[in-house]
Amino acid sequence: MILLHISTKDEQQAEEIVEFLIREKLVVDAFISDGEKQKLGNDGKIMKELQFLITAKAKALLFDKIDKEIRKKYASDVPEIYSLPIVNMDWGQSAPD
Repeated sequence: MILLHISTKDEQQAEEIVEFLIREKLVVDAFISDGEKQKLGNDGKIMKELQFLITAKAKALLFDKIDKEIRKKYASDVPEIYSLPIVNMDWGQSAPD
């Protein structure tokens, strides 16, 4: 099991991705949050930009499929996507309602 992170500047894109992932049963559940992403610019100043972060639980074997589908659908504006392994969790809490 992995914790999937997908980051985009576009709120509508985030919502479309979540709907797709859930509809295709590629994730157990998903959450969208927004906030400021901060990074150092070329001029040495800190840059801030609004980002939408999708956090979802998925089977690790599905990462490549999820990545491929998102890249295909959003080829001109691919969001950042990566995953973290879920080492421990209460598996009873991950069951569908």
